[in-house]
Amino acid sequence: MNSIKRWLTTIKRYFQFLGELLKVPLKYKKSVWYLLRKKGIKSACNFLFIKYFVSDEGGEVALLNSLIGETKMSSLAPYPFKLEVEHTTVCNKKCIMCEHTYWQEKPERLTIEQFKNIVDQFPKLKWINLTGEGDNFLNPDYMKFIEYARSKDISVNFVDEFDFIDSNVSRRLVELGVNCIWISMDGATKETYEKIKVNCNFERALTNIKTLLAVKKELGSPFPTLCFRFIINKINYQEMPKMVELVHSLGDLGEESRLEFAGLLTFKEIEHLYVPQVPQEIVTEVKRKAEELKVNVSFSHYQKNALKSINKCTAWMEPYIMMGGYVMPCCAVLMSNRRDFLRKYAMGNIYEKSFKEIWNSERYKKFRKMVNNKNEKVPILCVGCRGYNTKEREKNQGVSASV
Repeated sequence: MNSIKRWLTTIKRYFQFLGELLKVPLKYKKSVWYLLRKKGIKSACNFLFIKYFVSDEGGEVALLNSLIGETKMSSLAPYPFKLEVEHTTVCNKKCIMCEHTYWQEKPERLTIEQFKNIVDQFPKLKWINLTGEGDNFLNPDYMKFIEYARSKDISVNFVDEFDFIDSNVSRRLVELGVNCIWISMDGATKETYEKIKVNCNFERALTNIKTLLAVKKELGSPFPTLCFRFIINKINYQEMPKMVELVHSLGDLGEESRLEFAGLLTFKEIEHLYVPQVPQEIVTEVKRKAEELKVNVSFSHYQKNALKSINKCTAWMEPYIMMGGYVMPCCAVLMSNRRDFLRKYAMGNIYEKSFKEIWNSERYKKFRKMVNNKNEKVPILCVGCRGYNTKEREKNQGVSASV
């Protein structure tokens, strides 16, 4: 009898999984149809590929993550097809939660030649997040990065506060087919927003967002989808329900647009801003408004005790190339205001060795095997991770000093 129940459960899960696979093209039917008409079947297939496999993209199925997360077999991971590249540490803002406000680093920018050198080392690259500890558009080569990636039909994502995205920039972003922009907006009112994001302008950001939406409509393009990220802290958490209303007021932001409420990634200088527990009445109100207004809301690492164990981590399949060419296994340890530590324990430097050499090095291989093995020490680069819980394993197994 038990064997029959297990068999029936397996069959049920199989059909549920198949159902999830079939839902994806339906969720993005406008985008798929647009790509088929404008770019052809290859572009449409590439788009669906990232929806199935890149969780940062909103991959509803995240096929490879599920497979490797369950089997703990790092050897199944392919050569990376998704990547994050830090292209600048130049910024004219003083956001109170950002490590950039508190460090003494020399400002740097990636050049288009350096960017091409990095991207060309990933022959099957499908998705890239063009990021940085600074303002994207203060790098004069930034649009060139996007143009080069899109010339290879690579899906481009980035985070921005919409300070410099005027009508001309908006038009070019839509024409290039940037897939998704995450808008950093940590307040639903001018007072709160500008108190947190010092030297940003609330009205200008909203005007620029509306301009881009108007350009999308004019050109009949579903791209880019606009998503919002609201970092929870002691100054703004009471505005979370109001943020749902603000996002709703902007209209159609694109297929599967979302508003993410994310926990603060803390370091010494900003510990006092951390909210250990958002009051339940606020969470309840956020969910009620989201359902009422049809706003897709999610929560990420906003409760430390709710993080998944590092034993199930798959973030290491998405490398992060830090300024200076330093290879990080993922982005989860960034924004921790310890840049020297990251450089010291980097997997390698892409300007000294090819990424292929670094990826296939004994140290990187050992790292990948250790991450998901509950009986291994916690890799030193994973200590302090804000995406997964490492504390229990650190206590039981300790920390590796070399990997």
